[in-house]
Amino acid sequence: MKSNTAETRRRLLVFLSAFPVSFCSVSSRAQPKQLELSSYFHGETLSVNGAQLFADKATEDSAGTIRISLEAVPPWVPFQMMSKASALAHYCAPDFADIEPVFGLSALPMLTAAFDEAETLLRIARPYYSSALARHGQILLATQPWRPVALWSTFRIRSVADLQGILFPLSSYVGEKAGWGRTFIRLGARHASFSEAEVMLSNGYTTNMKFTREFAYFTEIFLAAQLNFLSVSREVFESLTEAQRHVLVATGLNTELSQWKLKRELVHHDHQEIAARGVPVAAQPPADVLATLRTAAEPDIQSWAESVGKDGTAILTDYRRAVCRE
Repeated sequence: MKSNTAETRRRLLVFLSAFPVSFCSVSSRAQPKQLELSSYFHGETLSVNGAQLFADKATEDSAGTIRISLEAVPPWVPFQMMSKASALAHYCAPDFADIEPVFGLSALPMLTAAFDEAETLLRIARPYYSSALARHGQILLATQPWRPVALWSTFRIRSVADLQGILFPLSSYVGEKAGWGRTFIRLGARHASFSEAEVMLSNGYTTNMKFTREFAYFTEIFLAAQLNFLSVSREVFESLTEAQRHVLVATGLNTELSQWKLKRELVHHDHQEIAARGVPVAAQPPADVLATLRTAAEPDIQSWAESVGKDGTAILTDYRRAVCRE
């Protein structure tokens, strides 16, 4: 995993180096502005790796006027405290849907079916994300997608009938709030322990490699691609010079581009590695499975829209019109 992480960092640094901030090429003699980027994740993960690359690139492109250090902090810090205490913050947006319901959008089940659709949803929702963050004194600099949620099973899934009566364990905390488990329960799945599970959901590369030893089949259903946010305190942002603010904004946009590109590539690599370990990969599940899962997920999508209000309805309407799924 460490070698993969090192290679990932190398590739991203090459990508980001193509976006220099030209007017910051003259080094300043003033003391650099020290900024701390608090990442609310634990361990050496691809998410944290992306935040570190942002910190490194922004420090480099500021020509010595900004120095950003990355600090991993406990993920259970309340959002109100985090938004006040962190100059720069990096966190899973759906974790704070109880504070701002719109943050739960990217975790909704079966709303998007591919990275292109997830990016379309982000484009439509971004102004709403920014407005919600503004209420907490934050400015959105970058988003970072998680690996799309996929399905592992002990049997080959040929039709939606194969999902009826399956033994299905509870999902993660975020997954349950977003309705991942409820989607399958509506199809007749039965609650079970992890040891009894016939079907499991996974949205992590490390977990996927572990599941190759426990399940016989892998199906890419793109149930959801949650978003991480990287935001900056408005108070801190406004204390910077115009050139320094430009560095943060430009580096955020370029980091976001690289992270979305990386996730697309890693999903393809993921499929290759899973297949190499002897597990058949269904990159495109049966059409009736996807259609039925979307129908089963719709109550939770509508519940989210109601919790957000008219903005939620507007987001869904604009998105479904954009992807021709009205």
